[in-house]
Parts: sequence; structure tokens; C-alpha cells
Amino acid sequence: MKKFLKILLIIVGIVFLIFAALTCIGLFVDYDDHIENGRYTYVPEDDNKDNAYVEFNLSDYDKKDSELIYYSSVEEAILNSPLNAENEEFSVPEDFLNHVDEILHIWNGKQYDTIFYRAGSDNDPVQGFVMARCKKQVEEASVQYAFMNATPVTTKADSILISDITELIRSSLKLSDFQQDLNPNYPDTRFVFGYAHDKEIYSLEVEGQKPDGVIEINVYDRTMYLWYYDDLKSDKRGNNLSYSVDVPE
Repeated sequence: MKKFLKILLIIVGIVFLIFAALTCIGLFVDYDDHIENGRYTYVPEDDNKDNAYVEFNLSDYDKKDSELIYYSSVEEAILNSPLNAENEEFSVPEDFLNHVDEILHIWNGKQYDTIFYRAGSDNDPVQGFVMARCKKQVEEASVQYAFMNATPVTTKADSILISDITELIRSSLKLSDFQQDLNPNYPDTRFVFGYAHDKEIYSLEVEGQKPDGVIEINVYDRTMYLWYYDDLKSDKRGNNLSYSVDVPE
């Protein structure tokens, strides 16, 4: 009997240690602590609230004017860009991402335009969604464009979607500090955007501010959303931004 109790205590002790370890690494986080009346709210700890994000130096990423080639349209500039070659990890057909098959939105700046477009269609096994920034110049009363940089994503009909809307928002805000190279009005504004798969994204507020727009895209009979802020009024780092959003039922 004593031997049995000793073994039982050892087993209970092991289970307790495993549970404690999993709790420490966050696998048993109680996310309901942040949900009230169907709305999720994230507020960083007090000692992180005043951490300003690292200033992004666009000149470190921009090409010299002498290296730029200008074209008569944004589509032509992207078509002749190294975009596809610079993103070989996506394993898409040659020059696939360079084709602007559908313009979804354009942000017009003073010196730059940022374009959001679709490469491919539902008839293709893969589609690309690209945010690209082009520099503008006026030549003989007409505007010409030179490709600067882009950030593409791809999806397939059987792609597994990230279902946690709060995690998608948090990831997008973290990345936003390093995506100012897509900002058409840098450094005068703070351009922030992200993707979502739930209509509740319309209820998003970051630092108490609603998005300037939400773009709906039908992709393989599923709705995808791109939300964006033309100028988020905050100097906090992306991972220290507070936000709230209604959660799907």
C-alpha cells in the first residue's frame, strides 16, 4: 500500500510539473480575461506604454534616382520589376507576381503611390496579393512611375486560414513598424495595414481609432479583408499598441 501511494504521489508530482511548464510557455493562457460582452481588448502593461517605436529610415531602403527606370504606368513599372525574382520563396510561375490582374486599391502620395493588387484569379491554383510602392515623376506633362519595393502574399484554394482574428491583428501591428517602406507619405504619416478573414474586423479600433478603410476581396469563394490606417496617430511601437475588436461567435 505504501509503495502504491508513493508511486501515485510521484505521478501526481510529474503531472503538476508538466502543467506548470506548459503554463509558463503560454499554452494554458486564459484569453477570456480579455473578452467582455463579445469584444476582445488588448492593453499592454503599464511599463511598456511609453516605448516609442524605432524610427524607420526610408533612405536605407530607397534606390538612388540614377538606378530607377520610369514607365508610363504603374502596371508597366511592376511588370518590368524584379518583384518575382526577389520573392522566389513563394514558388509561383515566372513573372506571376508582376502581373497586375486586378487593382484593388491605390494610395496616392506626393512622391509615391502604393498599389494593392491581385495577381491571378480563382481559375489559377495560386493567387498573389501584393502591396507595391512606386515613385512618381512628371515628364512632359505626364506622370511616370518607377518600381521601388513590394510585399506579396499568396494563397491557394486549400490554404488553411488563421482563425484567431486577435492574433492576426497583433502580428500586423508588430510588422507595421517595418512596413513604412510601403507608406506613400512617409515620414509625414504612419501607414498601417493587415489582413483578416472575419467580418468583425469592421469593429477594429487601434489606440481608439477606427480604420480609414476595409477592402473586401473574394478569394476562392471566401471573403478576405484588408484593413488600413492612412495615418495612425500614435508613436508607440507596434507591439505596444492597444486595440480592441469584436470576436466571432
